[in-house]
Amino acid sequence: MYCSNCGLNINQEKIQKALKNDSKNASNIKYLAKSLISIKKFAVNEKLIEIKVTNKDAYKEEKVKLNASLKEEISLIKEKLNANDLEYFKKELSVKESRTLNTQDYFVCPRCGKLVRTNLDENDIKSLARAGHSEIHRGRNNISTGMCALMIGIILAVIGFMFFALSFKATNGGVLDTTCVEFYVFICLLVIGIALIVYAIINIIYGKNKTRSYELLLRNINNGAFHQ
Repeated sequence: MYCSNCGLNINQEKIQKALKNDSKNASNIKYLAKSLISIKKFAVNEKLIEIKVTNKDAYKEEKVKLNASLKEEISLIKEKLNANDLEYFKKELSVKESRTLNTQDYFVCPRCGKLVRTNLDENDIKSLARAGHSEIHRGRNNISTGMCALMIGIILAVIGFMFFALSFKATNGGVLDTTCVEFYVFICLLVIGIALIVYAIINIIYGKNKTRSYELLLRNINNGAFHQ
């Protein structure tokens, strides 16, 4: 399952965990209040993005209005929370005690807060394709970062071994001197080099997996897998 807004790949385990969490907190007024505030903030951000694209001149003025309206809504939510008005939150969030994977808007994306649905329309599919391209770009950036870190790590490790060779002092009969500066430099460079190499390998594997996953997503979109 993918978020059509930001492209986050959300596995079934996360969805099931979220469903259980929502079910468990169906009567937890603090949890519901926090969820409602998050939804209100997300809705305002969505409107601002739309205004920025369609009417740039009115963006600043609309931003002030929407933020003022959001503050009022948050104040009301806090009042209802203090009044312990559980029914208000259940009504606003359409809370159901039993939510299943067949529920249309069953999961909120942990990255951007948008509802993740299975019944995508044409605009959702286009948004998902754009998000997929963005994720592929991020994956390639991970690979590039990993390759740079790998090169730097290898260079530092090689220089470190040069200092290790210098630690065998002629004045000490060619025996390794673990108290000399060269040996400490070797240890530092080796530790940094290994850390960079490990970081690089993780980034390369993560980037390749992400790229492969989202290239498959784009192929599925091109093949009409998400059309109703």
